Amino acid sequence: MTSHNFELSRRRLMQTVGIGAGGVAAAGVLGACQADSSEGEGGDGKFVYVYPFDTTSETYNAAINNGALLTAAPVAELFIPRPAILDWSTNEWIPQLAESIDWDGDMLTIALRGGLEWTDGNPVTAEDVAGSILLQKLNAAQGTVGWDQMTAVTASDETTVTVEYSSTFPGVEHGALKTQVLPRARYGDWMDQAADLVAAGVVQGDDEQSSLSEQIAAEDFLDEDFITCGAYKFEEIGETVVTFSVHDKGLFADQVRFDTIEVQQGGNPESVQMLLNQEVDYSTQVLGATDRETLSDVEGLKEISTPGFDGIGLMLNQNRFEEFADPRVRRAFMYIFDTEIIGEIAKGSGGYYVPATYSGLPDPHAEGLFDDADLEYFTADHDQAATLLEEAGWTNEDDGWHKPNGDPAEYEIVGVEGWTDFSLTGEQATSQLSEFGINVTYRNMPDDGNQWGAWGAGDFDIAVRQWANPFVPYAWGSWQMNWFTDNSGTEDAPGMGVPTGEYESDALGTVNIDDLYLQSQQGTEEEQADANRQLGIVFNETLPRLPLFLNQRVSYAIEGVRVSEVDPGQYELNDIYFDNPVMVQILEGNIEPA
Repeated sequence: MTSHNFELSRRRLMQTVGIGAGGVAAAGVLGACQADSSEGEGGDGKFVYVYPFDTTSETYNAAINNGALLTAAPVAELFIPRPAILDWSTNEWIPQLAESIDWDGDMLTIALRGGLEWTDGNPVTAEDVAGSILLQKLNAAQGTVGWDQMTAVTASDETTVTVEYSSTFPGVEHGALKTQVLPRARYGDWMDQAADLVAAGVVQGDDEQSSLSEQIAAEDFLDEDFITCGAYKFEEIGETVVTFSVHDKGLFADQVRFDTIEVQQGGNPESVQMLLNQEVDYSTQVLGATDRETLSDVEGLKEISTPGFDGIGLMLNQNRFEEFADPRVRRAFMYIFDTEIIGEIAKGSGGYYVPATYSGLPDPHAEGLFDDADLEYFTADHDQAATLLEEAGWTNEDDGWHKPNGDPAEYEIVGVEGWTDFSLTGEQATSQLSEFGINVTYRNMPDDGNQWGAWGAGDFDIAVRQWANPFVPYAWGSWQMNWFTDNSGTEDAPGMGVPTGEYESDALGTVNIDDLYLQSQQGTEEEQADANRQLGIVFNETLPRLPLFLNQRVSYAIEGVRVSEVDPGQYELNDIYFDNPVMVQILEGNIEPA
C-alpha cells in the first residue's frame, strides 16, 4: 500500500508537494498608523494584518518550498492567487484566476479570466498555470492524493488549461486548483524541465527531480522585483512591515476596497500587543486562554469562531513501545484524560470543542453516520482506565504503573516550541498521566523544521499532533491524517508504526483499512458513506491517534478603527490558514474601510 503522506501546520504550510509554500516565524513590533477613512470603490483605506515573517532569511523566489516571503501566509491570496479557493461549507470551488472549472469524464478544464497582467507587464496565460501545476506535480511526494492520479497537464490555448486524471473522486482536483500560479517569464525554464521530467515518469526523490530542486533552491531573486498578478503588489518591504498597493491589472483589482494592505511582523506575543493597541485589523495567530482573556476588553475586538475540521491529539509510537499496540492501553489513556480541562487550558473557552463521537471525524462529517453504531465515548474515568490496563497485563505498584514485562511505564511527550496550543496540550497530558501513576516527562522540540522529520521518522515516544482533517474538508482527509500521515512504515520513515492492513473488528469482523480508505475516496456516494462508517467504528476501537479535542477556529479582528466590519460571511466554515474567509471577502469587496 502506498503511503498517504502530507505535512502541514496551522502556522505555516509546509507542503510535501515541495513548491510554492513558505514562511518562518520571527518577532518584531511596529505599530501601524491609522489611515484616513473613505467610502466606495478605490477608497484610500488601509487594512493591517499581523504575521511572523523574516526578511533576513526569506526570498522572493515563490517556487522555493518553505522560504518565500509571505507566500504561505493567508494574505498570499491577495497577491499570488490560485485558479480557485474552496468553499468549505459546500465543497464548491470559488473561481479566482479561473473564470470557470468544468469536468468532462476524467478531464478537468480550467478556463482563465482574460485581461489580467503580471506586475512585469506580461499577460497571465494558460502556460503560467500549466507550468505551475507541473512544478507542483514533479515535487509532490509519492502517495500524495490528487497528484498521483494526475496524468497530463496541457495549455490548450492562451486561456485554457486541461488536467487529465487516471481516476476521479471528490477532491482529486484540489492540488491543481490550489496551486499558487507563477509567471512563466521568470520560471519558464524550470517549468519546461518539470514538464519533460513528468512526461518521462520522474517522481520526487529521483536524481533528476533532486537536481531541478537544487537549481530552484539556488535562486533568491532578491535583486529583482517580486512578480505577482493578484489584486495587490509589493510596494515596500521592510524588516518589520511589508506594504502592498493595488495592482491595477491584477485579479479583482476593480473589486477591492483598500488601496493599501500592510503586514506587520509579529508572532503570538507581538500580535497580542498590537491587538491591545488597535494597531492591526486582523490576526490569525493561535492564542492561548490567557492571551484571549487579556484581549477581551479591547474596544472593537471581534473573535471570529467556527467549528474546525481538525483537532489536537497524541501519537503513540508503537514501533518503540509494543504495549501501545494493545487497543486496551490506548483506550485506558483516553479514560485517564480530562479533555475538557486540556482543551480549556490549551485553547481557552470557545477555542476548542469536545467531539460528539470519537469516530476520528470532525462533527460536521460525523453527523448522521453513527446513529445506530455503538461507539465508545471517552470521559475521565480512572477506574475504567485501571481496569483496562490490568486486563492488558499492567500492574499498579508503589512506584507507579508497570508494563506487562515488569518494567516501569516511562515515556516522554514532545510538543513544539512556540506552538502554544501544542505545548499546553502536551504539558497537561503529561501532568494528568503522571498524576495517574504513569511516569511521563515533557519536552518541546525547537520550531526549526526538524519536527516534521522527527514525526515521520518515529523519533518520539508520544507526540502532540493533529488528528481529523486539518487539510481539506473531505472525510477521507481525516482518515489520511489519522492513519497515514507520519505512518509510512518504511525503513527511513517508520512513523508511529500503526498497521493499516487487515484488522479483526469486534463490531465488523475482518476489514482492511487500506481498502476502506480508498473506498472512502473513490467509491460511489453510498460506498463512501459505508467506508466512512466502518473506518469510524475501527478508529473508535483502535484509536490510531488519541483524539483529545477539536479546534474551534478563532481569529481576531478590530472593527471601527480602519475597517468597518470584518465578517467571513458565507465562507464562515473556511479554514483560516488554507482558504481564509476574510481574504476572500476582501477580494470580493465585502470588507471595506471604516
